[in-house]
Amino acid sequence: MKFVQLTNKEYADFIEYGGHESAFFQMIENKDNRLNDGRFEVELLGLKDNDGNVLAAGLFTKEPTILGKYFYYSNRGPVLDYDNLSLVRAYFAGLTEYLKENNASYVKVDPNWIYKKYDKDVEPYNDYENRDEVIQLLENMGYVHQGFTRGYSNTSQARWMSVLDVSKFKNEDELVKSFDNLRRRNIRKAKRFGVKVRFLEVDEMDIFVDMYLHTAERQDFFVNEDPEKYFKQFKKAYGDKVLVPLAYIELDQFIDQTEKEIEKLEKQKEKQEQKENQNKKTLNKIKELERNIEGHVNDLEKSKEFKEVHGNVLNLGSGVYFVTPYELVYNAGASSEEFNMFVGPYMMHLEMMKHAMDHDIARYNFYGVSGDFSEDGEDYGVYRFKRGFDAEIEELVGDFVKVINPVVHNAFKVKVKLEQKLGKR
Repeated sequence: MKFVQLTNKEYADFIEYGGHESAFFQMIENKDNRLNDGRFEVELLGLKDNDGNVLAAGLFTKEPTILGKYFYYSNRGPVLDYDNLSLVRAYFAGLTEYLKENNASYVKVDPNWIYKKYDKDVEPYNDYENRDEVIQLLENMGYVHQGFTRGYSNTSQARWMSVLDVSKFKNEDELVKSFDNLRRRNIRKAKRFGVKVRFLEVDEMDIFVDMYLHTAERQDFFVNEDPEKYFKQFKKAYGDKVLVPLAYIELDQFIDQTEKEIEKLEKQKEKQEQKENQNKKTLNKIKELERNIEGHVNDLEKSKEFKEVHGNVLNLGSGVYFVTPYELVYNAGASSEEFNMFVGPYMMHLEMMKHAMDHDIARYNFYGVSGDFSEDGEDYGVYRFKRGFDAEIEELVGDFVKVINPVVHNAFKVKVKLEQKLGKR
């Protein structure tokens, strides 16, 4: 076997057709995305057998540290069969030698490797064994495991995923029946309201970003320095492999539909009131109709107010999704709190789940949760939202770091600490 730099085609073919559970950060499109950032170099590092077949591969960014040395990072990589310990050993041995020869200070890898699986209530599956022998093997090779962390970090990817297997459903009805009562009720409501979904193009990304910034402020989560550039860059680099759905509503249509529904309910109420013998069942029916009419009238008045201020079309929710052969990943989301009565994000998730099913993508990945599933957890509401769709929990193995040049790396850490004290980082 030989450790080598791969061509774009060799790398892309392995990721696309190799049958491995590769994450979107390891797709060939991320090479251009990282290069466009301007701060990184990118290397495609692989292991080939004696016949030239690619057995393992990783997309590594290369960032300068000090004294002509570099920090190498494989985000959700490298990609290989982690059950094959001899292959793991061969790849990481080759990687270590390559890094020594190519001015590395240190390296971090973050494999897209599931360490443990849980049901939606975070009860572990007994038939899925922890593979601690891989962790032990990598640590014996100097790749130090950074621990089974919980919570979010600005320097590491989320370690806990919330995932729904959509391949087990034959159609939309089966899919929706698997959701809890609140999810089903809100999807019915969104359909009744006439919520629609379309995909945004690159030149429309400001629509997503505007909602995203308001959502970040409301929920107090981390935002990149230039989110519009950040997300546009993804869309440009990945093309059709990044989808940005927008849930929206046309108020003219909603107002017309609601007025007709009120008229229909008024007639039903009048018919019940005209009955000579108004028994308990009839009186209850009248009260139910009155409640429905009141609710529709409130919706109508509110929608007319919205139209007067915002115009005919309201943007309700949006998201950034990555399409891989392995899964459809909901990487970032945003919604309008002002228009939450229309429950737009529920329709977005339903349509994107159907998109996955229609394109034979088995997994709908809601992406990260903190790993703290207690009611006091920082994102307990997010976990409960995803749980309502019957999504299960996957715990990834986390980060491994290996120092290649201890002297330079220690000097770099001192420099970073000094810059942090001076407010430069």
